[in-house]
Amino acid sequence: MAEELQAQQAVSAQAQQPVQIPEVAKPVSKFGQQKKIEIKRADGGMDEYLLQYPGIRKSMEIIDNSTMPNGQMARSIFADQLLEHVVVQPANLTLDDFDEREGINQLIDEADEFLGEFWQ
Repeated sequence: MAEELQAQQAVSAQAQQPVQIPEVAKPVSKFGQQKKIEIKRADGGMDEYLLQYPGIRKSMEIIDNSTMPNGQMARSIFADQLLEHVVVQPANLTLDDFDEREGINQLIDEADEFLGEFWQ
């Protein structure tokens, strides 16, 4: 019985000591991360754009909204979505603005690649 009492006292002493819970590193949010890109014009000048990650939900919605029933990507819808939700500077660009601007294909490719960096 004395052994049983000693064992209970040892367990009781351990129970009174605070339990150390290891700290877990909080993941860094990807939302709002930005990247500047430059696209060279035919006249030698540069157009600068700022891309911003809109979050996983919006990224998936961009893909969903741009996918046709046959599974192919509708590039014009994809470009509109990227210009609206990913290209934040210059603000309010539309696909129609590129009738007077150069580099739409490169800009869309860069924005697409930028989104893809966050899907890993």
